[in-house]
Amino acid sequence: MGRDQSQRPRSGGARGSFAPGHGPRAGASPPPVSELDRADAWLLRKAHETAFLSWFRNGLLASGIGVISFMQSDMGREAAYGFFLLGGLCVVWGGASYAVGLAALWACAAGLYMGQLELDVELVPEDDGAATAEGPDEAGRPPPE
Repeated sequence: MGRDQSQRPRSGGARGSFAPGHGPRAGASPPPVSELDRADAWLLRKAHETAFLSWFRNGLLASGIGVISFMQSDMGREAAYGFFLLGGLCVVWGGASYAVGLAALWACAAGLYMGQLELDVELVPEDDGAATAEGPDEAGRPPPE
């Protein structure tokens, strides 16, 4: 089904435009924040922190296993070095992903607040298959019988 792009309402400037004054709310105050928006933001932040804490916990666990392995015997020293390396990588990866993700969240929040980031939400009704077509479809085929 083809859509006429001229009938679609646009909220602001060109898509992807970050120039001042091209946002959907240029010069207007930001919309009020609802309790649902606050709850969504809180849940997103908590999920982000939980992911970081999981990486950090696993890194500490691997390092602890490395310490135990190092102290047990000379044969366990090679394994201990592997666990130390694994633990360090988990902590570094968790910290780096947390920092990058937090920066991305703040950039998106600032862009939405300043009106520089445009989100187009289009609601499309679900097709449950109950509706029957009267005429040929887009490809010119007759309706099914």
